[in-house]
Amino acid sequence: MALFLALGSSLLGDTVTPLSNAGSSGHKDPYTPVGSISVTPTVVQPGVRPRMVWGIRYPESVADISELDPNGTINLQQRVDLKIRVMGVALQAGSTQLPAALWVRVGASAPWELIFYGRAGDVQPDEVVFEKSGVPANTQIDFSARSQTASGAWYETQSTSGSSLSVIGMVNGDKVPDFVPAYEQGRIESFMTQFLDEENHVVLGPRDVIHTFELGTSSPGAWWFDMQDIVCMTTLCQVEEEQSGVDRSQLETDFAQGRIIQVTAGAVDDRGVIKPGRR
Repeated sequence: MALFLALGSSLLGDTVTPLSNAGSSGHKDPYTPVGSISVTPTVVQPGVRPRMVWGIRYPESVADISELDPNGTINLQQRVDLKIRVMGVALQAGSTQLPAALWVRVGASAPWELIFYGRAGDVQPDEVVFEKSGVPANTQIDFSARSQTASGAWYETQSTSGSSLSVIGMVNGDKVPDFVPAYEQGRIESFMTQFLDEENHVVLGPRDVIHTFELGTSSPGAWWFDMQDIVCMTTLCQVEEEQSGVDRSQLETDFAQGRIIQVTAGAVDDRGVIKPGRR
């Protein structure tokens, strides 16, 4: 009887509770699972066995919706919304902070767009410096950066569109390459520590890509080759209609096969979410 009452009371009204672990990670964009629960009947009568159909889909990771080539270029496999943040700049001449500039190119033949120019003190990690919605599949996304000297001259540009080792693209779980001695020697900038574990593996959200640049030298293995001159993070958000979520037709088939009351028209909204309070 206690079991029956507990079950009955839980079915008096349909309730959808969002499932999320967005607060447990340092990434900057929610990745809440989506899905639906259908219970029929919603009020349990004696002798009636209720039926619950639960469908849930977790957001796909970077590897599911894109490819990251060895140069750091992101190649999209499905349509996404794109957000870019600058996480840190570490360029100095003595005690003087030096500026760095960052460009992005969305599309292999698209123009480069300047999305950041500034020094360490200008960085706002929570600020989205570039955002683009509905970027189609098969789009190539590249990054370029360069730094300025105290005299105003510019160092050579480093870009994912070439084969330079002075820019690295990494996703969750990747290991920082051994040719970057700063990470092995513990010379890690404070803004980078949140993205690395004790073994220098990258810790990110499932749809984040981090790019790190070395802008002062092109000599991998040199002690000052630290790949932390400018660091940016890209989040690939699935476009809403690309998220398959729950197959509504299959839910209705399950109900029919179970000889349970069919889903009432209008009882489920357009997103497949049960409306609270339905009887």
